[in-house]
Amino acid sequence: MKQFLFSTLFFFLYSCVSSQNIAGKWEGNIDVNGRQIPVILHFTEDGTGKIDGKWDSPSQNTMGQPFSSINIHNDSVQLGIDIISGSYHGNFINKDSIAGTLQQDGEELPLNFSRTSAADKIVAVYPGEKEITLTSAGGSKLYGTLLSKDNQQKIAIIIAGSGPTDRDGNSTLAPPTNEYKMLAHSLDSQNIATFRYDKRGIAKSVIPDLKESNLIFEDYVRDAEKIFDYLRDTLGFKDIYFIGHSEGSLIAMLASQKRKVGGYISVAGAGRPIDVILNEQMQKQPLPDSVKQQVSLIFDQLKKGKEVNNFPKTLTPLFRKSIQPYLISWLKYSPEKEIKDLKCPVLILQGDCDIQVGVIDADNLHRASKKSILDIIPSMSHTLKNAGKDCVDQNKTYTDGSMPIDRQLVTDIVKFIQKGK
Repeated sequence: MKQFLFSTLFFFLYSCVSSQNIAGKWEGNIDVNGRQIPVILHFTEDGTGKIDGKWDSPSQNTMGQPFSSINIHNDSVQLGIDIISGSYHGNFINKDSIAGTLQQDGEELPLNFSRTSAADKIVAVYPGEKEITLTSAGGSKLYGTLLSKDNQQKIAIIIAGSGPTDRDGNSTLAPPTNEYKMLAHSLDSQNIATFRYDKRGIAKSVIPDLKESNLIFEDYVRDAEKIFDYLRDTLGFKDIYFIGHSEGSLIAMLASQKRKVGGYISVAGAGRPIDVILNEQMQKQPLPDSVKQQVSLIFDQLKKGKEVNNFPKTLTPLFRKSIQPYLISWLKYSPEKEIKDLKCPVLILQGDCDIQVGVIDADNLHRASKKSILDIIPSMSHTLKNAGKDCVDQNKTYTDGSMPIDRQLVTDIVKFIQKGK
């Protein structure tokens, strides 16, 4: 379990820049005694993030052969090819180039690929869904999904949590869980419209050559404000709510301070400064005490606006230089203080099987916002799924995308929004 906890801690630390989209057609050649043998790979990605792939060897009249396994992790790709008792191991050189080797019968042959065409995701059409493109506060394109019947409905903007998490709740670092898509569909069944989107630099909203060091927390807040303005001024929605999950809770909170929202909903949102939560999580990890002691010291410097050059190598994912400007901007905010500035109705939801954000955080937010509504949902995990009695299905909630979202979560949100003005 410690290893699993350690992996969830770093979800927000991996920039979208490092995750790769393999969908498309890739071509390469194997050099066998001076003879070039073409190999063609075909990959597709469906609406849940599942990758499927096949390969061709035209000169050998072999076409459409499935891979026995496909594993993509950060910048590496591993393909199982049982039919030839082989495998392929490669690394992305850039978004359209892979360098690697084909291993077969104890031999390794260099095999590099170039993407020759892109493939769009195969997305199942859900009635009423429409993709919307708008311009972010920074000038880049934001892509999102509007699910509505008309602009007379109440509408909720769903803001994703940290890391490379897309509009549906799926991350390139883990199996698809689809919690935001499921939430949108559940709210649609109760006549509540939604807009969920890929945050700046994430998934389809990726920015070519984005430098991680140029991204700060306020960029996401300004984008949320622009989305609110677009739904109100361009599409004509009049009653707009923010639903923020995890890191998205603070983004939605800050945006709600500056817009006349129908209400603000925090789901698994931090109720303490992020350094307190991360330091607490780090103390539970299997690291030397000397390393753990460095965490709070480094955060102390970052809170002063000072970047840190020297830190233990094992803390590089957390404190790498390129992420420090983002951390510095994030550390300026204390959710307990910011929520006091909200003038709108507030709903705070938290699962008691959440291993990333605790009940203490929801309690802190509730105490700070005197008129807020608080519900601690039994057995709900951070992925908004029911982990069962004693959280026995905790791991499953992170790996099984078919698990439905918690019913009480949906009931609470629907009741709150329907009761609004």
